[in-house]
Amino acid sequence: MKNLLLPVSVSIAFTAALSAEDWPHFQGPHGTGISTETGLNLKWGDKEPAILWEKELNEGFGGAAIVGDEVFLVDRDIGERDKLLSLSLKDGSENWSFSFDFPGKLSFHGSRGVPLVEDDAVYFISGFGQVFRINRETHKQDWMVPFREKYGVEEGTPKWGWAQSPVIVGDILIVPAHGENAGLVGLDKKTGEVKWETEGFGNSHSNPAVLNLQGVEQVVYVAVNNVDGEKIGTTISVRPTDGEVLWKTDLYMNSIPIPFPTKVTEELVFLTGGYDCGSAMVKVTKKDDGLWGVEKVFDMVQGTQVHPPFVIDEHIYFLANENSNHKGEKRENGGLMCMDFGGEILWHTGDDPFMGRGNMILADGHLLIQDGEVGFLRVVEPSPEGYKEVAFADPFGKKEEAEERKGKLKDYKMWSPMALSNGRLIVRGQNQLKCLDLRK
Repeated sequence: MKNLLLPVSVSIAFTAALSAEDWPHFQGPHGTGISTETGLNLKWGDKEPAILWEKELNEGFGGAAIVGDEVFLVDRDIGERDKLLSLSLKDGSENWSFSFDFPGKLSFHGSRGVPLVEDDAVYFISGFGQVFRINRETHKQDWMVPFREKYGVEEGTPKWGWAQSPVIVGDILIVPAHGENAGLVGLDKKTGEVKWETEGFGNSHSNPAVLNLQGVEQVVYVAVNNVDGEKIGTTISVRPTDGEVLWKTDLYMNSIPIPFPTKVTEELVFLTGGYDCGSAMVKVTKKDDGLWGVEKVFDMVQGTQVHPPFVIDEHIYFLANENSNHKGEKRENGGLMCMDFGGEILWHTGDDPFMGRGNMILADGHLLIQDGEVGFLRVVEPSPEGYKEVAFADPFGKKEEAEERKGKLKDYKMWSPMALSNGRLIVRGQNQLKCLDLRK
């Protein structure tokens, strides 16, 4: 992940000029899910965006990265091997691939995570804990570190395998170990050599987040540990160069952490998740003696299960799903939610629309939201005044079925993160990858 981060409070602006950039890793060019591309076609009316190409995949959850005219993602032959694919952004044809045989099945089969692409290499983490650096010229591995074996992690820990995407700060690749005696690990990205390790603090499906708080770049991570039958939450911040712990707190506990910490201001960090564990806002301060302090500002019962929130113009937007509220009347408590920094909920959409465990990106002043149940693509203008949908598309052809079911939707598990580059939007269903044209 690059060191450059966009300002945390994004001001919405509109322009007709077209600009473009790569989407080289999880959550895009700046690790925030925010694209700076402008001049996109986001108000298409009845004429939905053209599907430029589609590719059949094995079932899974791995998302795409885009660099230049190449699309990178990890697929898995269920029970057999992981495959890193390089596809053409123009037509979806395969440029090259790398495969690694490793038998086994994870609960919720298939790939996880998003590759991280640099000029000379592609990094990815398999669901079974192998960390790879693949040479972009030779298409072979420069190195591989088997974290499960190296750190003695029991099978089934974490629950659904390693779901993280690689994070790089400078020359250090940062990966969760999930080991009893090792929490986060910093590897030399060129050699795979271990440069630092933190103590163990449990496991997680959340991603390490590179945040700049109080002028200090740090990696913040949420995990949970089981101590004598009691679950203890840990949010930890480390210095990326050497792994020194800057601060840690047990003020937030989620039984299965998935969304990464979200920077709200220079001192406010929003921690959230599903499974009826809710959310918490914490205040992080750096004292005159150089030590850090953490205190809870508020907590709330609502949370988002899979994908992180967005901070836009002093408001927080997230899909309020808890896993427990996906059926029946409980759906009325979910949907897209807007709140202020004090925790006051200004509005939420409930079951109209609910959007499940979907994902969002922010582009050209709008939230692009892929429905996690049926893959609908919605374009929403963020506003504290209420929900403002400006466009709708059905790239996976589920609209007729959704209307027949009258809101009782089947969840097709379209939970993978999107990617946007040069006006092309990559969306994934369980076993299909599609490229939508958002150029005017």
